Amino acid sequence: MYEGGMKAKKFFIVNFIMFIVASLVVLGLGFFVFMQNQKVDRAIAAGDETPPDISNIVVSDTTSTSTMIQWKTSEESDSLINYSLNRNYGVSRDPHFDKTEHTIFLDDLLPNSQYFFRITSTDASGNQKISNDFTFTTEADRDYSYGNLDEDLGAVCAEMFGDGQSGVDQEGKVDIDVDIEQLEEIEEVEEKELLLEILERIDQVQEEKTLEIIEEHIQAVAEDIVSELSIILSNADIEVGTDYVIIYWQTNKEANSIVSLALDESFDYDSEDPYTWNEGEPDDEVTDHRIEITGLEPATTYHFQVSSKTILEQEAKSEDKTFTTKSVLPVIQNLSLSKVEETSATIAFTTNIPTTAIIEYTNLNNGESKLEGQSAYITNHTIRLNNLIFDTYYSAIVTVENEQNEKAVSEPLTFITTRDEDPPTILKVNTESTLYPGADNKVQTIISYETDELAKCQLNYHRGIIPLDGAEVLPEEEDPVTDHVQVVTNFLPANVYKFWIVCRDDALNQARSQDFTMLTPSQEESIIDIILKNFEGTFGWIKNIKM
Repeated sequence: MYEGGMKAKKFFIVNFIMFIVASLVVLGLGFFVFMQNQKVDRAIAAGDETPPDISNIVVSDTTSTSTMIQWKTSEESDSLINYSLNRNYGVSRDPHFDKTEHTIFLDDLLPNSQYFFRITSTDASGNQKISNDFTFTTEADRDYSYGNLDEDLGAVCAEMFGDGQSGVDQEGKVDIDVDIEQLEEIEEVEEKELLLEILERIDQVQEEKTLEIIEEHIQAVAEDIVSELSIILSNADIEVGTDYVIIYWQTNKEANSIVSLALDESFDYDSEDPYTWNEGEPDDEVTDHRIEITGLEPATTYHFQVSSKTILEQEAKSEDKTFTTKSVLPVIQNLSLSKVEETSATIAFTTNIPTTAIIEYTNLNNGESKLEGQSAYITNHTIRLNNLIFDTYYSAIVTVENEQNEKAVSEPLTFITTRDEDPPTILKVNTESTLYPGADNKVQTIISYETDELAKCQLNYHRGIIPLDGAEVLPEEEDPVTDHVQVVTNFLPANVYKFWIVCRDDALNQARSQDFTMLTPSQEESIIDIILKNFEGTFGWIKNIKM
């Protein structure tokens, strides 16, 4: 019995020890697995740098004082909404990072009011995503107790009138007959306060005469507020340039700024709207107006009219006015002495606009001055000064004038007349041929050209590209000139001719032009001539027929 009891006791102790060991092993393994999972979660969180995407934003169940906003995120995150009557957002938040479908209920809102809100969701790694701005509008409720609000208009009303006084009852409700929607149409808070105070004070009036005085005063103020818009143009300042104008004007009320314009040549005095285009700022709300118009033509007259319109569609227009843009002042450019000879000099220059030109040149030895110029309005100028004295210093001053009689004067250009060693330059060679029908069928050709100085020239020519009988030479011109014209009357029709020109100046400097070729015109054929030519190829005897 004793031995059996001992065996049973040993068996129990062994089993208990094995149970304790097994329990410790299981707990140890569980703790190990838990710690490994925590390490994995922390590793995953440490590597997550992408914020959750916000989508499917829905505003629902909106009443006069509350609304529900729902959205989804691409991963588990918390829920936060910033909201306010303006963009200075307040906060409503669910801080748990355990959901992808979010719902936040907003209450204690102001009736008939537009609220701004935006959504923020942050995941467990701290990655945050903020949505765009959204809005919702609560429903209207005329029985809403403004006295229950700590801020906004209801609190202002309660603070202004006080609980239990006329205008606000014991529960904080405004006791004034004004529509909340009408009240919300007033933008400025100060104006809303003033309206409520005035209405409350009017409710306290007992005498009819007092009401009459109030009515008269309100009428006077209203007439001033809605008085006719007027433009003060007598003090207008118009600044004009060559291609722009700046027009200033004032109005007695804030309004937009428009200028209507038309060219003087296209202005229709009989039309109801004689202006061809408008410039300005249609969205302006100012009393001091400034409009700049660019891209105008210089020295041009324009008609204009300024007009302004208020946001209440009150419009005022000025009378028709005109202005003339300034002309472009002439500028002398590239002034140079292109050629100096024993008794002459050639001065060349350009101008930025077409002008006339006069050169005053002075003999610096004796002080004698003379004038030379040209009256055509051009931009490329070349003026030759003749009858100068050899080996003498001269000073030349160029004066140009545009079509508006505005002038520009150059700096003095000094030079000395020297022996001419440069041959004349032959320019602008041109030919014109005329066929004179008759027995001989001769062609008359006029050859014209220019030289840059006084010169005598000869024309040389021959028929064909290669001369067969030598070249023909016309007599040399008798007088030296710069514009040359020579006439040849013995050219044959339908032939190629080569010609060139030889010129020499008074200093016997000689120049030869390049070779020129020309084809003289042919005689027009009659219908009979064409028919006979077609038959000649077939019937040789036809060529013996004389017409």
